[in-house]
Amino acid sequence: MLFPIVIGRIYNLEIIFVRHGESEANVLELMYGSSDYLLTSRGKSQAKKAGEILRGMNYEPTAIYVSSLTRTHETLTHMGYAVEEAKKDQRLDERHLGDLEGLDYRVLHKEQPHLFKEWNENWLEYKPGGGETHVAFQMRIRSFLKDLEKNHTKEDRVLVVCHGGTMKTIFAEIFQHHENYFFNLEVYNCSLMRFKQGQKGLVLDALYNIDDWCTGEEESWTSKS
Repeated sequence: MLFPIVIGRIYNLEIIFVRHGESEANVLELMYGSSDYLLTSRGKSQAKKAGEILRGMNYEPTAIYVSSLTRTHETLTHMGYAVEEAKKDQRLDERHLGDLEGLDYRVLHKEQPHLFKEWNENWLEYKPGGGETHVAFQMRIRSFLKDLEKNHTKEDRVLVVCHGGTMKTIFAEIFQHHENYFFNLEVYNCSLMRFKQGQKGLVLDALYNIDDWCTGEEESWTSKS
């Protein structure tokens, strides 16, 4: 269970990142990043719950961003927001896995274990054929974050619907810009990650796993015991 992680009391720019709901590729356990898969019915329900949580927090975004991929657009729609009002930014897309896109992770791990060995030994610079390195992925996320802070004032409340790898990279960027922090966070479908602007940059204010919260017709949206 994930509980809110309160770091400090900050009253400036507020940003909530939401991972897309469960996709068809998640269910099939496929290797994918740039491939465009749709949400499952469960993914749509997860998105609806995420939207209810935001409304329960009285969070009214003044700006909305999504990646270029359909699963984030569907998630935003089922959260109760209009895709037409969101800014689409390809820098938020999941990492491009090149030739590995659409392959079964379990089969690949069994038949080509050397591939994962090479990847683990040089994970920052490993580049699947036709794909991108983690460093290149990280650079475009860093660019988005810089523009986000530059283009919004302290009164703004921003909603960003994106991807698990994107959110893990954002987490790593904000925490001392150390790449290894990428592995210190688990982002489930429709998890919400909230940051606020502090004196020295963005500060992690809270992390929510939607499966730990009540919504809808239940009496309140509080953490399950």
